[in-house]
Amino acid sequence: MTEVPSFGSLAEVQFADPRAIVARALRQFLPAERVDVADYAAAHRFLNNRGGGFVGKWNHDEAPYLVGPMQALTSRTHLTTAIVGPGRSGKTTVGQNWMLQSVGNDPADMLVYGSTEAMIEAYVKAEIEPMIDGHKELAAALGKGAKARSMAFKNFRSMWVQFLAATYSNLINKSAGRIIITELDACDDKEGDPYKLADIRRQTFGYESMVLAESHPDRAAGLDPQKWTAGIMRLYADSDRRVWYWPCPHCNGFSSPNPTASRVMTLDWPENAPLDEIRDAARMACPCCGALIEDKWRRAMNRDGIWVGRGQAISIDGDVTGDLIQCDTAGFWITGLMSPFIIGGIGSLARARVEAERALERGDDDALQNLKDVIVKRWGLPFDPPGSAGVLDGTVLADRVEPDLVMGTVPAGVRFLTSAVDVQASRFEIMTRGWGENGESWIVDHQVIDADPAKCTEDWDDLIDGIADRLYPLATDAQMGMRVMATGYDSGGEAGVTTQAYDAWRRAKKRGKARKYGMIGGREAWSLLPLKGASSLDARSIAISYPDSQRKDRLAGARGEVPLGIFNPNRMKDDVNAALQSIDPGSAVIHFPADLRSVAAPHAFFEQIVAENRRKDGRWEKKTSSARNEALDLLVMTGVMARIMGINRMDWSKPPLWAEQWDRNSMVKPIIVNRAPVPAPAMEVVPGPAPSRPSMGGRRRWAT
Repeated sequence: MTEVPSFGSLAEVQFADPRAIVARALRQFLPAERVDVADYAAAHRFLNNRGGGFVGKWNHDEAPYLVGPMQALTSRTHLTTAIVGPGRSGKTTVGQNWMLQSVGNDPADMLVYGSTEAMIEAYVKAEIEPMIDGHKELAAALGKGAKARSMAFKNFRSMWVQFLAATYSNLINKSAGRIIITELDACDDKEGDPYKLADIRRQTFGYESMVLAESHPDRAAGLDPQKWTAGIMRLYADSDRRVWYWPCPHCNGFSSPNPTASRVMTLDWPENAPLDEIRDAARMACPCCGALIEDKWRRAMNRDGIWVGRGQAISIDGDVTGDLIQCDTAGFWITGLMSPFIIGGIGSLARARVEAERALERGDDDALQNLKDVIVKRWGLPFDPPGSAGVLDGTVLADRVEPDLVMGTVPAGVRFLTSAVDVQASRFEIMTRGWGENGESWIVDHQVIDADPAKCTEDWDDLIDGIADRLYPLATDAQMGMRVMATGYDSGGEAGVTTQAYDAWRRAKKRGKARKYGMIGGREAWSLLPLKGASSLDARSIAISYPDSQRKDRLAGARGEVPLGIFNPNRMKDDVNAALQSIDPGSAVIHFPADLRSVAAPHAFFEQIVAENRRKDGRWEKKTSSARNEALDLLVMTGVMARIMGINRMDWSKPPLWAEQWDRNSMVKPIIVNRAPVPAPAMEVVPGPAPSRPSMGGRRRWAT
């Protein structure tokens, strides 16, 4: 007889709580809590770089600039996230983290495109399959059958991911709400733009969809946004254009390693040194305080960095004002200086670039392509192929002088004046240039003034007051004169010159001779501005910064008070060269008065203009070490000041009052003889040979 087990009394029997069973069942029907890609990666992503590299849990501190792009992927205000960047910057991991977050938290089918079949297969083998093996969320959700885990197709519990080459047939026959295009600029576009074709495939998903495109900027031709017409830079151009700003460890001033920023932190190295010395000596140069920053500080700088886009402005203190423009595309631009993953750090970037530039200068095979690869794939910048500059001859330029133009008089057609000062050991050289429609210009005055720029404060004050107070008579009415709108002067040179240059600006500001006009084209415009040429070929055309050479013990809260105009001398010399090639009135032609021509060749002033050649890498250098180039530098600096005043974007149908026709121009005033404070100072001739041009008959200085 079978014994029946005893369960004891009814009170001793334990029953499951029906309320708990129902609660657990109902929770299965609730949607998962939404977590953005960045937060999910911080909680769940594990990196295992086999054979070297970082191993461990994902940490935003390694590359904080990736947080912004990851957050944008779950935004419901954007349809596309575009990431520009070099190799070894972490941009590809953004898509991987998105896949991880989708499978584990927010499932939706996904298409991943690469440039070729071989590329996408290698990507899956080297990146995706090890990632699946290393994350239980992915491994547990992946189907068990062969069809569910093939090389090109991964079928997870609630979604699938398909990996395809970005061919026309693959792009038009697939649809998904989430699409990744890796290395967009390497994809074939002969049958259509891969992004546009992919964009169509997600349209039915509306704002629940997202396309992530990332790439080196291979298809853009330089830093001019007008040349961003293809590839990843076209997407970035149509985006909210976010730029990474980070603080200087010396002054805590915020600037950016992106060459399009308002304050640009550049990479500095000894130009003519051996390659290994360049690698070891490379430093980042802060535009806020002038300090040189070692590679070891980049991690801390990145940790405190911030993305700033169109519609926003960031102060030197790091305060961001304004709102991002409403835009379907969130755009992020990573540069090589930002990446902590580059072997050798910033020193390797400098070395690789100089090595490639020197190979191009020697004419080595494939040197141009090698230089492009360094700029695009390591620096993360669009490459502007060096063009050939037309060869100019001093005598030919001298033959173009116009006898009807009178030195010291404003010709018809001039709407405003800019002046520039080149600082030499024992003199100032000054040029005043008039500007008209379409960039046409006239040399109005050129002077050489005896001075001691490194030591004498009175020489600086007399110089600045003389330019600011002078009225140049109009060609059609000598009783009326035009005042200079903006003056720039060289802030470097002999020991002591920089300090004198900054102190002179401070004194001029107190006297009302250095005035801030406001913002023109997003950049500060000043009536008086110290200038400095940037060393990098990729430096922004013009940027305003605030270094202060007087402070030796810079504290974190210190700030420079003197604005400094930092300009790209190579790019500006390209502009001058192009203008000198022009001969058609109404274009950017430069007109020269006959007084600039010497009695006989060689014509000193014009030989100074042609004293430099453009190298194959785009850098300008003197033809000989002893050549004098002051006239060329003055043309450049007057052009810089005109650009700061907005000459390149001037609407001549409704110009500002200071660029109006003479009868309405606010800078045109009556010339009052023998009455302060606006005399037209006479010039005293000092016997001796003229250093700039023999025809002047001597050196000049302001008469007292």
